[in-house]
Amino acid sequence: MNIYDYRYRAKRLKDGKIVKGITEAPSKAMVEKFLIENSMKPIEIYQQKSIFQTLNRITLGSVIKERDLIFYLKQLSSLLNATVKLNEASEILATQQTNKGVRRILYGIYYEVNSGATLADAYKAYPKEFPQILIAMVGVGEQTGDLRGAIKNIIVYFDKQYRLKSSIRSTMMMPIIYLVIGFGIAIFLTLAVMPNFTSMFESSDTAEMPAITAFFIDAGDFIKGNIILIIGGMIGFGLLFRVLKKRFEPFQVFLAYISIKMPVFGTVVKLNNLSRIASTLSQMLNNHVPLQDSLATTYDTINNKIYKDLIVQAQKNVNAGEYMSAAFENHYAIEVVFQRMVSVGETTGELGPMLKSLSSFYDEDAEIKIDTLKKAIEPILMVFIFSLITVMLLAVMLPSLSFTQQL
Repeated sequence: MNIYDYRYRAKRLKDGKIVKGITEAPSKAMVEKFLIENSMKPIEIYQQKSIFQTLNRITLGSVIKERDLIFYLKQLSSLLNATVKLNEASEILATQQTNKGVRRILYGIYYEVNSGATLADAYKAYPKEFPQILIAMVGVGEQTGDLRGAIKNIIVYFDKQYRLKSSIRSTMMMPIIYLVIGFGIAIFLTLAVMPNFTSMFESSDTAEMPAITAFFIDAGDFIKGNIILIIGGMIGFGLLFRVLKKRFEPFQVFLAYISIKMPVFGTVVKLNNLSRIASTLSQMLNNHVPLQDSLATTYDTINNKIYKDLIVQAQKNVNAGEYMSAAFENHYAIEVVFQRMVSVGETTGELGPMLKSLSSFYDEDAEIKIDTLKKAIEPILMVFIFSLITVMLLAVMLPSLSFTQQL
């Protein structure tokens, strides 16, 4: 679908002011609808060609963020529940969108749907924006004639996952912020304050600088003298780390193992991955998606290499006619309750409902464990920060006391 740049002049209805601007759309008619949706009366609309605007369409990564995707799906669900046809709903959502990048994608969805494609096929054209689980569940909903139900279920799934990730992210950010502030203060004192003591002690033949202050001054001199090498080393280390993480499988396994075994934080890693596996599989199976397809989709939602390998092993077990749960037995990355409930679900033929119960269990357990984690982190951080502050105060105050006493 071709998207063009249109320059417009319109009258704003709320105050009668004439406004000008540029927007993207597949046609002049769609620009008119966009302006009307935003309470403006079109006066003049014409197509404009620009190299800058063409380059502006180049994007890196996903355009539709997770939060925006949930909002879009809720709007789509509301329109479909109001008996608005899918192509009309797609057009409404595209024309009322104010973000250019998102609007461009929604125009593409509208064009595909209006041309006769299914919504799932329209989403497939934008794999970075629409997760595989969404495409799969929407496809099942369209096949069974229950698209509204499928979208409602996927909204619940995305909402739970977003809340869990947000809670985990905020918990993980707290120690990072404390550490950055602590080290920032330490570096500032080391580079800007403590060097002033050097001239003070050099002027005296008898006064001796305290060892702790001398250590920080030497550290500051080293940093100043090798700043280019230090920055280059940090950049090089970052690039090497990224390449190894992306391309070197043993390194991926090592990082995954460390993250699971970390004190305190390892619990969060387990919780996040097991919750996602249970939620994704339950959503897929309860919507009548075959187990192998459900496992394949679940694999795409997991980032931890060890859990990805467990999913692959589960797929192999299913292909061999064995129980999927055998892949999870006695594994350090799997909690006992997870393995046993999956095993019971398979033996009783109620794997979908059992995984749904397991997903609900993790939803309730998440709040407790994350709250416990926060309470465990706080005293550790306080001890670290107070220790750092004490050391820095000693390094700053001792020179003055020592100099005064030795004179």
